[in-house]
Amino acid sequence: MMKIAILPDMPYGDTVSITNEIIAVLSDSAVELLLPHMAEQYIAQKSAVHFGIYEEILAACDLIIVVGGDGTVTKYASDAAVHAKPLLGINGGHLGFLSGLEKSEISLLSDLVSGAYKINQRMLLKAEVFDESGKCLCSEYCINDAVVGRAANNKMVDVAVELDGKRLARHRADGIIVATPTGSTAYSMSAGGPVVDPHMECIIVTPVCSHSLTARSVVCSSESEIVLKNSSESSDIRPMYLVMDSREPLSVPYGGKVVVKKAEITVDFITIKRQSFYEILQEKMIDRNMGRG
Repeated sequence: MMKIAILPDMPYGDTVSITNEIIAVLSDSAVELLLPHMAEQYIAQKSAVHFGIYEEILAACDLIIVVGGDGTVTKYASDAAVHAKPLLGINGGHLGFLSGLEKSEISLLSDLVSGAYKINQRMLLKAEVFDESGKCLCSEYCINDAVVGRAANNKMVDVAVELDGKRLARHRADGIIVATPTGSTAYSMSAGGPVVDPHMECIIVTPVCSHSLTARSVVCSSESEIVLKNSSESSDIRPMYLVMDSREPLSVPYGGKVVVKKAEITVDFITIKRQSFYEILQEKMIDRNMGRG
């Protein structure tokens, strides 16, 4: 029997009603539905669901349905990749650029049960923080971006950027974004970076508010290694932090470095609708913005 994990961003937006509708649609199918304990108080058909610990659900399921906005999909994408579980996003937020279905399309979940769907592989980045001695302090995956930047309400930071062991640039800026093609339509785009088809594999380096007239995004090979160092003068050390997929910031010690490269694992996105990336781009990021008053 197919086991489907449902991970909703409770109780925000329409996630409660969407999650209950998903359960109602799938409860008559030959599937087992798994939800984390924190969602139990919001579920109407409790008898149709098995509630469990998040880590155990991930290990046991065959695929994952994420209910929420793009931030929620981003939150669970790395865990899905680590456990090699395909993921389907159902939009319970505003934009839903990473979602495979809208809330009005939940009836299409019958295709999920029958296997009438495709898998889209997307690359991840692996970001590591090293101290001055070369000791690795942390290593994490991200689907959108790794951002090295200044502390809140602090001065701009000086960042030296190396590409495959050679100097690429030095910026005095609010930060540097290292993004995947999936992340090209997120923070990197807001900072003036290019929009890249997520089916491609490359790494995008975009400065944020650089104090320069010539600062531009650079699109690198997916096999490249990006190294970011705090190049502040020792007499004027400016704190530098790493943020991956909008998670909690990590301090980068002065004299240390951040190394970003393509991860050895990928995220498998489930695609049910036959809609191209460019159709989604037009619908969600062009037509929707043009319709705002």
